[in-house]
Amino acid sequence: MRIFLLLFILIFGIQSWTQADDIRDFQIEGFSVGDKLSEKMSIKEIDENIIPYFQDQRKYYIVGKTYDLNQYDQIEFYIKSNDKSYEIRTIGAGIFINNLNECLEEKKKVVKDLDKVFTNIKKRSGKKKHEADPKGNSLQYIDQYDFNYPNHIRVECTDYSEEMLNSGLASNSLSVVIMTKEINDWISSGYK
Repeated sequence: MRIFLLLFILIFGIQSWTQADDIRDFQIEGFSVGDKLSEKMSIKEIDENIIPYFQDQRKYYIVGKTYDLNQYDQIEFYIKSNDKSYEIRTIGAGIFINNLNECLEEKKKVVKDLDKVFTNIKKRSGKKKHEADPKGNSLQYIDQYDFNYPNHIRVECTDYSEEMLNSGLASNSLSVVIMTKEINDWISSGYK
């Protein structure tokens, strides 16, 4: 049912994207890159929902949201450390789907709808090893729409190894990511 709801919302919600020429024009669950997270969540909520991906302080941190969502199971917001305005730098949203074939089928439907909207946007598709898996046994199946690359919107299915899943640090999902150059560069630098 959640997958059907996601597809329904994507099909009708994407219609407004056809006029967009900047990655900041796109929304996930009412959030856009450039929004002030503190205007939509209290500072206390932000602090209580920081995801501890890193043991030390980094240039950016990630805030998760799993409540009051209509389309997704979870949203992650990338925020610059010590930014008192809490500007959203990148957004990722996901629906947890454990079965890879089911995820790929749902992804195919989403991509088919996005292809109709983004007819003039360069798209790349493929499969690669997930960089979060140090042993290289986890995969990502990606369709990516490049807006002034490295700014992009990505739809992907993740297929984590059993070891990654059992660690409790990873979950298979269908996700949509609005990625900015700023965060892409940070990730490419090794999260430094």
